[in-house]
Amino acid sequence: MTHPACQHKRTRLVAKDKDAEYVECLDCGEILEAGEMEKKESAGFDESLSDA
Repeated sequence: MTHPACQHKRTRLVAKDKDAEYVECLDCGEILEAGEMEKKESAGFDESLSDA
């Protein structure tokens, strides 16, 4: 049985410096850079207003 990939919906801030923030997923325990999560969430939308 394969498990679906974690969507990292529940996170908490674990570290922050002047360049980056790091969060821990409360579901799978993975440590992620907060900027990476934003990129993954918006990756499905590759349109600009000029396409409208």
